[in-house]
Amino acid sequence: MKLRVAITGGHGRLGRFVTAALAAIHDVRVLDQTGGPTPPGVESRVVDVRDLAAVQAALEGIEAVVHLAAIDRSVPAPDEDVFRTNVLGTWNVMYASELAGVRRVLLCSSTAASGLDHSNPKMPPLYLPVDEAHALRPADAYGLSKRLGEAIAEAFVQRGRLEVLALRPAFIAFPESLGFMRGGGTMGGDRSEPLPYLRAYVSPEDCARAFLAALELHPYRGFEAFYITADDSFAEEPTVRRLETLYGATIAVRDTELYRHAPRASVFSNGRAKERLGWRPGTRWEARAGLRPDPPGAEPLDLKTK
Repeated sequence: MKLRVAITGGHGRLGRFVTAALAAIHDVRVLDQTGGPTPPGVESRVVDVRDLAAVQAALEGIEAVVHLAAIDRSVPAPDEDVFRTNVLGTWNVMYASELAGVRRVLLCSSTAASGLDHSNPKMPPLYLPVDEAHALRPADAYGLSKRLGEAIAEAFVQRGRLEVLALRPAFIAFPESLGFMRGGGTMGGDRSEPLPYLRAYVSPEDCARAFLAALELHPYRGFEAFYITADDSFAEEPTVRRLETLYGATIAVRDTELYRHAPRASVFSNGRAKERLGWRPGTRWEARAGLRPDPPGAEPLDLKTK
């Protein structure tokens, strides 16, 4: 069924991929504080998500919302600006969606909501792989803004008018990020998921497909969260050994068979996304080649280290 969908931040780095994926099937309206090129047939409006009235007006006639607009960790900005934009923007989008009669909202959260990043260098995962039941313990403005964004979404769901799916992408492997992922430079300080910690990733195309799958999921179950990550990591070392060395601690492994069969498997579990959304990542990481598409019919991925 074709839906009328609004995408906040649709001109951003990830937004361009999500807009293209959704516009191929649905009627899309981009809401962004800056203009930009859009696919044929896509409407674009200049809207700042910090302006509730503007957001509400822009959602007239919309059936579903994809909320991507935020200050990313890779963008140099004062913590107070990150917090204000991300938290207030999310509240405004949820409230405006409720007022406009929108039923479905897809929230772009982040693995940063877990707190497993450079802001907590001595806090290892409680267990591996990290799933949606794992505690969320962010300590910096960005991770906390994503965690609070999910809390805001849950509160609106409790009011009974919205259904929200929160997607938590890992480090997004944009084309300009591949050199960084190979260890060549700092990407201008991009620390969305900094080395040498987790090294979980997802391609922007796969991430966009996850949003499309979430948009079309039926039935919804109120509020749900999903880690969106490739099956493997962009590291050559086995995941468990690498993390235990970095953290200086033994980490409980709940799925020993996973890391035995695929030593470089991701820190985060994408099992719920596969089960509920019918989504699967379509790429894997090879240090020399970068991102590679899976060969047709490859299941599971061959992640054995060399």
